[in-house]
Amino acid sequence: MIKNIIFVKIRTEEGIFMRYIITTVWAVIFVEIIGFIGSKLTQMAFNPCESALIGAAFGLLFTAIIPTVAIIKKNDSKNASNIVK
Repeated sequence: MIKNIIFVKIRTEEGIFMRYIITTVWAVIFVEIIGFIGSKLTQMAFNPCESALIGAAFGLLFTAIIPTVAIIKKNDSKNASNIVK
């Protein structure tokens, strides 16, 4: 019963949960690439597990922090036209 309640809650949020998953996956991919290049430049051993954990942590943090910090005004055409000019 608890699993069904959680699943319904996730489905009703219409993609909010998916944002965390996608951002975390891309953060892990980017950190893996950066870690590999950095390890080759510094001539150190590359540890993919450590890079994946760091990427997942940063991905979840950015997904949680950026929407709360960003100011989003909907249906405000005056600000949008001033930004474009």
